Amino acid sequence: MNAKKKNKKEEKSLFAVLIDFFSSLRLTIPLLILLAALSVIGTVITQNASKGAYLQRYSETTYTILKGLGLLNMYHSWWFILVLVLLAVNLIACSLKRLPGVWQQVRKHKSNYARLGTYLTHLGVLIILTGALIGARWGFKGYVDIREGETVEEFLLNNPRQDIRPLGFQIRCDAFQVEFYPHGPPKEYVSTLTFFDEGEAVLDHEPLRVNHPISYEGLTFYQASYGISARPILEVRKKGTKGPSYTMQLRQGGIQSIPGTQAQLGFMQYRENVHGLGEVILLVINPHSRSEAEAFWLFKRNAGSDGVQVGDFTFILKDIEKRYYTVIQITHDPGVPVVWIGCSLLVIGLVVTFTLRKPPKGTSSQE
Repeated sequence: MNAKKKNKKEEKSLFAVLIDFFSSLRLTIPLLILLAALSVIGTVITQNASKGAYLQRYSETTYTILKGLGLLNMYHSWWFILVLVLLAVNLIACSLKRLPGVWQQVRKHKSNYARLGTYLTHLGVLIILTGALIGARWGFKGYVDIREGETVEEFLLNNPRQDIRPLGFQIRCDAFQVEFYPHGPPKEYVSTLTFFDEGEAVLDHEPLRVNHPISYEGLTFYQASYGISARPILEVRKKGTKGPSYTMQLRQGGIQSIPGTQAQLGFMQYRENVHGLGEVILLVINPHSRSEAEAFWLFKRNAGSDGVQVGDFTFILKDIEKRYYTVIQITHDPGVPVVWIGCSLLVIGLVVTFTLRKPPKGTSSQE
């Protein structure tokens, strides 16, 4: 009998220790410091970039370590979510431990309601944490490049795999305008977009500006960046043939077969001006399926000459079709409405705490 009582006493003491631990500031302060440190790390280390982008900045070993620790997709990692959960448990435990005594004092004296504002503030913080968890679990970010006059219906997720996800509708870039400062940098750039759903224009010629996003179907679209899309037009001749030359239009990043041959030609890069020599493109040719590819530069100024000979082919850059393309960031965060509710409660709690507070005895409320 005494042994059973002793075991129950030990169980209660263990439970009490756990309650004291989770409701203690000794847990709150380290968690807040840890969250602040992780936020700094998440700002310094680019999140959800491609492997190639990381390898340009870090070595292979550093990349492997950062990926293994989950620091490249930190806000979706299990340990970051665990920190948020521990902070929520700590806040709940603190509130539940102290609320009964505070409520009894408020009911007994029928005053000092300001003390309840603290718990509204705590509830607001808990709801904000809940919204953050919802966003981390079910939210995503991505991006899409749209050339002027073109329409897209899918985008790339901003994760290391760069998965493709359908939009569920279509977006057309009707026009892109950029305004520059006199000394060079862009002052403002605007994309004019039309959204189509089942072939019908639901948002027609909507301007998308920096810091002025567009929301549609639960997605938010931000103007992120822009660039120039070049499509060179080449004249290609094969050595030793009397037939006509071929005209090819290339797409950047694409690889095409040279007509009538086994050779393949790829357009890798465009530069507007190199060393004052004008426009130039970087091409890669693979003469045969088993041979090694060869890269070479082709200037537009060669259009008036006999061109550039590479292997058995002569290339002449006849023209370059150029258009702006817009880079749009796409986000979906279902936790945002929850966070706003939490922020509202937090503000109400602070107002209640500081406006309903009774002055100490012996002082007037006007002092």
